[in-house]
Amino acid sequence: MQRISLKLLLSSLSLILLIAFSGYSSAGEPLNLKKTMKQMRLHYKNALDTDSAQSFNQNIGEFKTYLKSAQAYDFSPERKVISLEGLNKVERFVEAIPPATADNLSAVQQQLSTVDQLRTEYHKKAKPSIWEMFLSFLK
Repeated sequence: MQRISLKLLLSSLSLILLIAFSGYSSAGEPLNLKKTMKQMRLHYKNALDTDSAQSFNQNIGEFKTYLKSAQAYDFSPERKVISLEGLNKVERFVEAIPPATADNLSAVQQQLSTVDQLRTEYHKKAKPSIWEMFLSFLK
């Protein structure tokens, strides 16, 4: 009898955690922000991989457009300061990169490649811990 109660309790707890975490991901970060970030990543990668200065400049232009969209996103109060700080640093960094030419393409690609360090740093800072997600469910 005690074993059945323990199984029922564990099953209930597992179900509650599953519901809490699935609800958090859809409520905390809407799909449009994720799509925007994926598009930024795509244009960033394309700019790094291209052999054409024109393609580099086009991809950076698209990257900046998506960056502006991400900066306009309505972040949760807990994430707003750190998220905007990271996005603003990326913006300042990318704005400082000169337009690519045939002569400086590899140099500006090298300069752009360091943006990934900012992405890694701020994704770690802005990512909620499991306990934060669980506690936000209980509020």
